[in-house]
Amino acid sequence: MTNSTLPYASRLSALPPYLFADLEKKTAEKIAAGRDVINLGIGDPDLPPPGYFTRSLQMHVADPDAHFYPTSRGDPDVRKAIARFFKGRFGVDLDPESQICVVLGGKEGLSSLGRAYVNPGDIVAVPSPAYPVYAQGITALCDAQTQVMPLKSENGFLPDLNLAEGVRALFVNYPNNPTGAVATEFFWEQLADFADTHPETLVCHDHAYSEMTFGDYIAPSLLQYTKNCVEMHSLSKVFNATGFRIGFAAGRADIISGMVRVKTQIDSGAPLFIQRAMADGLLSYRGTEPPPEVEKIRRVYGERRVYAEKALALLGLDVTHSEATFYVWVRVGDDEMPFVERALDHDVVVTPGRGFGAEGIGYIRLALTQPLPRIEEALHRLV
Repeated sequence: MTNSTLPYASRLSALPPYLFADLEKKTAEKIAAGRDVINLGIGDPDLPPPGYFTRSLQMHVADPDAHFYPTSRGDPDVRKAIARFFKGRFGVDLDPESQICVVLGGKEGLSSLGRAYVNPGDIVAVPSPAYPVYAQGITALCDAQTQVMPLKSENGFLPDLNLAEGVRALFVNYPNNPTGAVATEFFWEQLADFADTHPETLVCHDHAYSEMTFGDYIAPSLLQYTKNCVEMHSLSKVFNATGFRIGFAAGRADIISGMVRVKTQIDSGAPLFIQRAMADGLLSYRGTEPPPEVEKIRRVYGERRVYAEKALALLGLDVTHSEATFYVWVRVGDDEMPFVERALDHDVVVTPGRGFGAEGIGYIRLALTQPLPRIEEALHRLV
Protein backbone atom coordinates (compact mmCIF):
# COMPACT_ATOMS: atom_id res chain seq x y z
CA MET A 1 0.00 0.00 0.00
CA THR A 2 1.33 3.44 -0.93
CA ASN A 3 1.39 5.99 1.88
CA SER A 4 -0.20 9.27 0.90
CA THR A 5 -1.51 12.38 2.57
CA LEU A 6 -5.11 13.29 1.97
CA PRO A 7 -5.08 16.93 0.82
CA TYR A 8 -6.96 19.52 2.80
CA ALA A 9 -9.89 21.37 1.32
CA SER A 10 -8.57 24.42 -0.53
CA ARG A 11 -10.04 26.81 2.03
CA LEU A 12 -8.08 25.11 4.80
CA SER A 13 -4.86 25.00 2.79
CA ALA A 14 -5.07 28.77 2.35
CA LEU A 15 -5.53 29.33 6.07
CA PRO A 16 -2.47 30.49 8.03
CA PRO A 17 -1.69 28.61 11.25
CA TYR A 18 -3.76 29.86 14.18
CA LEU A 19 -1.48 32.22 16.07
CA PHE A 20 -1.95 30.82 19.54
CA ALA A 21 -1.40 27.22 18.44
CA ASP A 22 2.20 28.06 17.51
CA LEU A 23 2.75 29.93 20.77
CA GLU A 24 1.33 27.03 22.76
CA LYS A 25 3.70 24.60 21.01
CA LYS A 26 6.78 26.70 21.75
CA THR A 27 5.70 27.20 25.34
CA ALA A 28 5.07 23.47 25.82
CA GLU A 29 8.52 22.66 24.48
CA LYS A 30 10.16 25.01 26.98
CA ILE A 31 8.13 23.67 29.89
CA ALA A 32 8.97 20.10 28.88
CA ALA A 33 12.62 21.11 29.00
CA GLY A 34 12.17 22.22 32.62
CA ARG A 35 12.28 25.96 32.00
CA ASP A 36 10.46 28.44 34.26
CA VAL A 37 8.25 29.94 31.57
CA ILE A 38 6.09 33.00 32.20
CA ASN A 39 3.37 33.03 29.57
CA LEU A 40 2.03 36.47 28.75
CA GLY A 41 0.97 35.32 25.32
CA ILE A 42 -2.61 34.09 25.44
CA GLY A 43 -5.59 35.75 27.11
CA ASP A 44 -6.63 32.86 29.31
CA PRO A 45 -7.50 34.23 32.78
CA ASP A 46 -5.46 32.84 35.68
CA LEU A 47 -8.06 33.88 38.25
CA PRO A 48 -10.86 31.42 39.12
CA PRO A 49 -14.49 32.12 38.22
CA PRO A 50 -16.50 33.97 40.87
CA GLY A 51 -17.63 31.63 43.63
CA TYR A 52 -21.32 32.17 42.93
CA PHE A 53 -20.78 31.20 39.29
CA THR A 54 -19.09 27.93 40.24
CA ARG A 55 -21.79 27.17 42.82
CA SER A 56 -24.44 27.83 40.22
CA LEU A 57 -22.78 25.36 37.84
CA GLN A 58 -22.70 22.73 40.57
CA MET A 59 -26.33 23.34 41.44
CA HIS A 60 -27.67 23.26 37.88
CA VAL A 61 -25.75 20.16 36.84
CA ALA A 62 -28.16 18.35 39.19
CA ASP A 63 -31.26 19.82 37.52
CA PRO A 64 -33.54 16.97 36.44
CA ASP A 65 -33.34 18.04 32.78
CA ALA A 66 -29.64 18.97 32.69
CA HIS A 67 -28.71 15.81 30.79
CA PHE A 68 -31.15 16.41 27.94
CA TYR A 69 -30.30 17.93 24.58
CA PRO A 70 -30.46 21.72 24.78
CA THR A 71 -31.77 23.84 21.91
CA SER A 72 -29.63 25.60 19.34
CA ARG A 73 -31.19 28.99 20.13
CA GLY A 74 -30.80 28.56 23.87
CA ASP A 75 -33.05 27.80 26.82
CA PRO A 76 -36.10 30.13 26.83
CA ASP A 77 -35.70 31.09 30.50
CA VAL A 78 -32.02 31.81 29.97
CA ARG A 79 -32.83 34.08 27.05
CA LYS A 80 -35.33 35.93 29.25
CA ALA A 81 -32.59 36.39 31.85
CA ILE A 82 -30.23 37.75 29.18
CA ALA A 83 -32.90 40.22 28.10
CA ARG A 84 -33.30 41.42 31.71
CA PHE A 85 -29.53 41.81 32.03
CA PHE A 86 -29.31 43.71 28.75
CA LYS A 87 -32.07 46.10 29.77
CA GLY A 88 -30.40 46.85 33.09
CA ARG A 89 -26.82 47.01 31.80
CA PHE A 90 -27.37 48.84 28.50
CA GLY A 91 -30.91 50.19 28.66
CA VAL A 92 -31.86 48.21 25.53
CA ASP A 93 -35.03 46.15 25.18
CA LEU A 94 -34.57 42.76 23.48
CA ASP A 95 -37.19 40.19 22.52
CA PRO A 96 -35.88 36.96 24.09
CA GLU A 97 -37.83 34.90 21.55
CA SER A 98 -36.28 36.41 18.43
CA GLN A 99 -33.35 38.71 19.27
CA ILE A 100 -31.12 36.49 21.44
CA CYS A 101 -29.19 33.30 20.74
CA VAL A 102 -26.97 31.48 23.24
CA VAL A 103 -23.59 30.58 21.73
CA LEU A 104 -20.72 28.25 22.59
CA GLY A 105 -18.42 31.19 23.24
CA GLY A 106 -17.75 34.16 21.00
CA LYS A 107 -15.63 32.23 18.49
CA GLU A 108 -18.42 29.78 17.67
CA GLY A 109 -20.98 32.58 17.53
CA LEU A 110 -18.88 34.62 15.11
CA SER A 111 -18.15 31.59 12.95
CA SER A 112 -21.83 30.61 12.78
CA LEU A 113 -22.71 34.17 11.86
CA GLY A 114 -20.21 34.07 9.02
CA ARG A 115 -21.56 30.76 7.70
CA ALA A 116 -25.07 32.18 7.71
CA TYR A 117 -24.33 35.34 5.75
CA VAL A 118 -20.97 35.27 3.96
CA ASN A 119 -20.85 33.71 0.49
CA PRO A 120 -17.80 32.58 -1.50
CA GLY A 121 -16.29 35.62 -3.19
CA ASP A 122 -17.97 38.12 -0.85
CA ILE A 123 -15.88 40.91 0.65
CA VAL A 124 -15.72 41.17 4.43
CA ALA A 125 -14.37 44.29 6.16
CA VAL A 126 -12.14 43.40 9.09
CA PRO A 127 -9.89 45.58 11.22
CA SER A 128 -6.15 45.02 11.43
CA PRO A 129 -4.68 44.38 13.93
CA ALA A 130 -7.58 42.28 15.19
CA TYR A 131 -8.74 39.00 16.67
CA PRO A 132 -7.73 36.52 13.92
CA VAL A 133 -11.16 34.87 13.75
CA TYR A 134 -12.63 37.75 11.69
CA ALA A 135 -10.20 37.31 8.80
CA GLN A 136 -9.64 33.57 9.16
CA GLY A 137 -12.43 31.73 10.95
CA ILE A 138 -15.08 33.80 9.20
CA THR A 139 -13.75 35.24 5.94
CA ALA A 140 -11.25 32.61 4.79
CA LEU A 141 -13.35 29.62 5.86
CA CYS A 142 -16.31 31.04 3.95
CA ASP A 143 -14.14 31.42 0.81
CA ALA A 144 -14.59 35.18 0.98
CA GLN A 145 -12.15 38.07 0.55
CA THR A 146 -10.87 40.46 3.16
CA GLN A 147 -11.12 44.24 3.02
CA VAL A 148 -8.60 45.42 5.62
CA MET A 149 -9.45 48.43 7.77
CA PRO A 150 -6.13 49.52 9.34
CA LEU A 151 -6.19 50.50 13.02
CA LYS A 152 -3.52 53.14 13.61
CA SER A 153 -2.38 54.77 16.84
CA GLU A 154 -2.81 58.26 15.40
CA ASN A 155 -6.51 57.50 14.86
CA GLY A 156 -7.03 55.98 18.30
CA PHE A 157 -7.05 52.51 16.71
CA LEU A 158 -10.45 53.24 15.14
CA PRO A 159 -11.20 52.17 11.54
CA ASP A 160 -12.13 54.32 8.57
CA LEU A 161 -15.64 53.12 7.78
CA ASN A 162 -15.35 54.45 4.23
CA LEU A 163 -13.27 51.35 3.55
CA ALA A 164 -16.34 49.22 4.27
CA GLU A 165 -18.41 50.58 1.38
CA GLY A 166 -19.97 47.74 -0.61
CA VAL A 167 -18.90 44.87 1.68
CA ARG A 168 -21.07 41.95 2.69
CA ALA A 169 -20.14 42.10 6.37
CA LEU A 170 -18.28 44.40 8.75
CA PHE A 171 -16.71 43.35 12.05
CA VAL A 172 -15.53 45.66 14.84
CA ASN A 173 -14.53 45.10 18.46
CA TYR A 174 -14.44 47.65 21.31
CA PRO A 175 -12.98 47.49 23.90
CA ASN A 176 -10.45 46.17 21.45
CA ASN A 177 -8.28 43.10 21.28
CA PRO A 178 -5.31 43.44 20.86
CA THR A 179 -4.87 47.20 21.29
CA GLY A 180 -7.06 47.81 24.35
CA ALA A 181 -8.59 50.82 22.58
CA VAL A 182 -12.07 52.05 23.43
CA ALA A 183 -14.39 53.71 20.93
CA THR A 184 -15.42 57.36 21.13
CA GLU A 185 -19.02 58.53 21.20
CA PHE A 186 -18.48 59.99 17.74
CA PHE A 187 -17.34 56.62 16.40
CA TRP A 188 -20.38 54.82 17.82
CA GLU A 189 -22.60 57.38 16.10
CA GLN A 190 -20.68 56.93 12.82
CA LEU A 191 -20.95 53.15 13.04
CA ALA A 192 -24.68 53.33 13.81
CA ASP A 193 -25.22 55.64 10.84
CA PHE A 194 -23.31 53.18 8.63
CA ALA A 195 -25.48 50.30 9.82
CA ASP A 196 -28.66 52.28 9.26
CA THR A 197 -27.71 53.45 5.76
CA HIS A 198 -26.17 50.17 4.54
CA PRO A 199 -28.88 47.50 4.91
CA GLU A 200 -26.94 45.30 2.46
CA THR A 201 -24.09 44.96 4.96
CA LEU A 202 -24.13 42.79 8.07
CA VAL A 203 -22.66 44.88 10.91
CA CYS A 204 -21.35 42.87 13.86
CA HIS A 205 -19.85 44.26 17.04
CA ASP A 206 -17.81 41.73 19.01
CA HIS A 207 -18.30 42.83 22.62
CA ALA A 208 -16.21 40.16 24.35
CA TYR A 209 -14.59 42.72 26.68
CA SER A 210 -17.66 44.76 27.59
CA GLU A 211 -17.17 44.12 31.31
CA MET A 212 -13.36 44.25 31.38
CA THR A 213 -13.09 47.98 32.07
CA PHE A 214 -11.41 50.09 34.75
CA GLY A 215 -11.96 53.35 36.58
CA ASP A 216 -15.02 55.32 35.54
CA TYR A 217 -15.24 53.91 32.01
CA ILE A 218 -18.36 51.88 31.22
CA ALA A 219 -18.46 50.28 27.77
CA PRO A 220 -21.67 50.92 25.81
CA SER A 221 -23.43 48.57 23.42
CA LEU A 222 -23.76 49.32 19.72
CA LEU A 223 -27.43 48.38 20.17
CA GLN A 224 -27.85 51.59 22.17
CA TYR A 225 -27.17 53.48 18.92
CA THR A 226 -28.79 51.28 16.27
CA LYS A 227 -30.96 48.18 16.04
CA ASN A 228 -29.55 47.30 12.61
CA CYS A 229 -26.72 45.11 13.88
CA VAL A 230 -25.83 42.06 15.89
CA GLU A 231 -23.57 42.01 18.94
CA MET A 232 -21.58 39.10 20.36
CA HIS A 233 -21.11 38.75 24.13
CA SER A 234 -19.02 36.31 26.12
CA LEU A 235 -18.57 35.27 29.73
CA SER A 236 -15.04 34.06 29.02
CA LYS A 237 -13.08 37.05 30.26
CA VAL A 238 -14.36 38.94 33.29
CA PHE A 239 -16.10 35.80 34.62
CA ASN A 240 -12.84 33.88 34.05
CA ALA A 241 -14.83 31.17 32.29
CA THR A 242 -12.95 30.59 29.02
CA GLY A 243 -13.21 26.80 29.33
CA PHE A 244 -16.98 26.74 29.78
CA ARG A 245 -17.55 28.14 26.26
CA ILE A 246 -20.62 30.25 26.87
CA GLY A 247 -21.95 33.56 25.62
CA PHE A 248 -24.77 35.03 23.57
CA ALA A 249 -25.57 36.99 20.45
CA ALA A 250 -28.11 39.80 20.49
CA GLY A 251 -29.62 42.06 17.88
CA ARG A 252 -31.72 42.07 14.73
CA ALA A 253 -34.16 39.19 14.70
CA ASP A 254 -33.55 38.25 11.07
CA ILE A 255 -29.78 38.09 11.61
CA ILE A 256 -30.17 36.01 14.75
CA SER A 257 -32.53 33.69 12.87
CA GLY A 258 -29.86 32.99 10.27
CA MET A 259 -27.35 32.14 12.98
CA VAL A 260 -29.81 29.73 14.56
CA ARG A 261 -30.36 27.97 11.23
CA VAL A 262 -26.62 27.31 11.00
CA LYS A 263 -26.38 26.16 14.60
CA THR A 264 -29.18 23.62 14.14
CA GLN A 265 -26.90 21.87 11.65
CA ILE A 266 -23.58 21.99 13.52
CA ASP A 267 -24.33 21.91 17.26
CA SER A 268 -27.09 21.17 19.73
CA GLY A 269 -26.54 24.22 21.88
CA ALA A 270 -24.64 24.81 25.09
CA PRO A 271 -25.19 22.44 28.04
CA LEU A 272 -28.18 23.56 30.05
CA PHE A 273 -26.32 23.77 33.36
CA ILE A 274 -23.75 26.16 31.84
CA GLN A 275 -26.48 28.27 30.25
CA ARG A 276 -28.24 28.57 33.59
CA ALA A 277 -25.06 29.49 35.43
CA MET A 278 -24.53 32.24 32.84
CA ALA A 279 -28.06 33.49 33.49
CA ASP A 280 -27.47 33.54 37.26
CA GLY A 281 -24.20 35.38 36.75
CA LEU A 282 -25.74 38.04 34.52
CA LEU A 283 -28.68 38.54 36.89
CA SER A 284 -26.23 39.29 39.71
CA TYR A 285 -25.72 42.69 38.05
CA ARG A 286 -27.65 45.66 39.39
CA GLY A 287 -28.05 47.83 36.34
CA THR A 288 -24.56 48.82 35.25
CA GLU A 289 -23.12 47.80 38.61
CA PRO A 290 -21.48 44.38 38.61
CA PRO A 291 -21.48 42.08 41.65
CA PRO A 292 -18.64 42.49 44.20
CA GLU A 293 -16.82 39.42 42.88
CA VAL A 294 -16.60 40.93 39.41
CA GLU A 295 -15.51 44.27 40.88
CA LYS A 296 -12.68 42.44 42.65
CA ILE A 297 -11.60 40.73 39.42
CA ARG A 298 -11.54 44.11 37.68
CA ARG A 299 -9.40 45.61 40.45
CA VAL A 300 -6.86 42.81 40.15
CA TYR A 301 -6.51 43.22 36.39
CA GLY A 302 -6.52 46.99 36.77
CA GLU A 303 -3.60 46.86 39.23
CA ARG A 304 -1.68 44.60 36.87
CA ARG A 305 -2.31 46.99 33.98
CA VAL A 306 -1.10 50.02 35.92
CA TYR A 307 2.12 48.23 36.86
CA ALA A 308 2.78 46.82 33.40
CA GLU A 309 2.16 50.08 31.58
CA LYS A 310 4.55 51.97 33.88
CA ALA A 311 7.24 49.28 33.81
CA LEU A 312 7.18 48.98 30.03
CA ALA A 313 7.32 52.76 29.63
CA LEU A 314 10.41 52.81 31.89
CA LEU A 315 12.00 50.38 29.44
CA GLY A 316 11.64 53.10 26.82
CA LEU A 317 8.84 51.36 24.93
CA ASP A 318 5.83 53.03 23.31
CA VAL A 319 2.93 51.80 25.45
CA THR A 320 -0.72 52.18 24.46
CA HIS A 321 -2.47 53.27 27.65
CA SER A 322 -5.97 51.88 28.08
CA GLU A 323 -8.91 51.75 30.45
CA ALA A 324 -10.14 48.37 29.26
CA THR A 325 -9.15 44.71 28.58
CA PHE A 326 -6.29 42.79 30.19
CA TYR A 327 -4.02 43.31 27.19
CA VAL A 328 -1.17 45.77 26.86
CA TRP A 329 -0.25 46.81 23.31
CA VAL A 330 3.32 47.99 22.94
CA ARG A 331 5.33 49.26 19.98
CA VAL A 332 8.87 47.85 20.14
CA GLY A 333 10.23 48.92 16.74
CA ASP A 334 9.74 48.34 13.03
CA ASP A 335 10.02 44.56 13.48
CA GLU A 336 8.78 42.96 16.71
CA MET A 337 10.22 39.50 16.10
CA PRO A 338 13.70 40.18 17.55
CA PHE A 339 12.00 41.36 20.76
CA VAL A 340 9.72 38.30 20.80
CA GLU A 341 12.68 35.94 20.30
CA ARG A 342 14.73 37.71 22.96
CA ALA A 343 11.80 37.39 25.37
CA LEU A 344 11.58 33.66 24.59
CA ASP A 345 15.30 33.34 25.29
CA HIS A 346 14.47 34.65 28.77
CA ASP A 347 11.52 32.24 29.07
CA VAL A 348 8.90 34.95 28.64
CA VAL A 349 6.15 34.43 26.07
CA VAL A 350 4.65 37.52 24.41
CA THR A 351 2.49 37.67 21.31
CA PRO A 352 3.95 39.15 18.11
CA GLY A 353 1.70 41.83 16.72
CA ARG A 354 1.87 40.46 13.18
CA GLY A 355 -0.27 37.56 14.34
CA PHE A 356 -3.17 40.03 14.44
CA GLY A 357 -2.56 41.32 10.90
CA ALA A 358 0.10 43.19 8.98
CA GLU A 359 -0.74 46.44 10.76
CA GLY A 360 0.42 44.79 13.99
CA ILE A 361 4.01 44.47 12.78
CA GLY A 362 6.31 46.28 15.18
CA TYR A 363 4.02 45.69 18.17
CA ILE A 364 3.74 43.05 20.87
CA ARG A 365 0.73 42.16 22.99
CA LEU A 366 1.06 41.17 26.63
CA ALA A 367 -1.81 39.35 28.32
CA LEU A 368 -1.95 40.21 32.02
CA THR A 369 -3.12 36.73 32.94
CA GLN A 370 -0.42 35.96 35.47
CA PRO A 371 -0.19 36.97 39.15
CA LEU A 372 1.42 40.38 39.65
CA PRO A 373 4.70 38.94 41.05
CA ARG A 374 5.06 36.82 37.91
CA ILE A 375 4.39 39.83 35.68
CA GLU A 376 7.04 41.75 37.66
CA GLU A 377 9.50 38.89 37.20
CA ALA A 378 8.75 38.69 33.47
CA LEU A 379 9.38 42.37 32.90
CA HIS A 380 12.55 42.27 35.01
CA ARG A 381 13.84 39.54 32.70
CA LEU A 382 13.31 41.84 29.73
CA VAL A 383 15.48 44.64 31.12
